[in-house]
Amino acid sequence: MMAMDVQPWSARSRSVGGPSRGSLTGNTWCTMPSTSIRKFEYDPETRVLSVWFVASGRQYDFLDVPPEMVADFKSAFAKGRYFNDRIRNHFAFRPVASSGSSGTC
Repeated sequence: MMAMDVQPWSARSRSVGGPSRGSLTGNTWCTMPSTSIRKFEYDPETRVLSVWFVASGRQYDFLDVPPEMVADFKSAFAKGRYFNDRIRNHFAFRPVASSGSSGTC
């Protein structure tokens, strides 16, 4: 896998979120009905929030995200709005090369 530079998030599409599952102890995988966010995973040890997007299928890792923010993201009624307002453009990120496999809830 090729190393990617960390860069600020550029403007992308908006999404509408729904309920998610999992807890913040250990890795958390959550899927949700959304027009642009397919699922997310959080690793509290590394504080990396991984987000998969519907349109591109791409994964991005957002770095040094506090667990409290992930808990708020998880409980937000509109996940896409929360992501756009509080995560995108607020945390460094890196695109992740596609491995062809992904976890599920």
